[in-house]
Amino acid sequence: MCDHEPACPPAYAPDRDAARVLAAHPDQGWSLLCNGVLVFDDTGELLPDGRVIAPHRPAVHRGRTARRTLPHLVALRGVSTSPEVLLWAAVAH
Repeated sequence: MCDHEPACPPAYAPDRDAARVLAAHPDQGWSLLCNGVLVFDDTGELLPDGRVIAPHRPAVHRGRTARRTLPHLVALRGVSTSPEVLLWAAVAH
């Protein structure tokens, strides 16, 4: 059981990656989280019951996170998608 305050998310919660690291082995490419989840450098995971979570890292282009489309960026920021806003977003990014 987790003794942290606030408690770490359980191994089967969607935010399980937010648990604290108990043991880190970057030389071997993995870390053990407080909730028993093994997290690998490729973002794959091994749950305590043996289930495997496939790697889920974002797409990378030339060492940087791939850029999102302008409408997606605007939607993420909760801004209107009017033509004026999209034009501003195109110029700003």
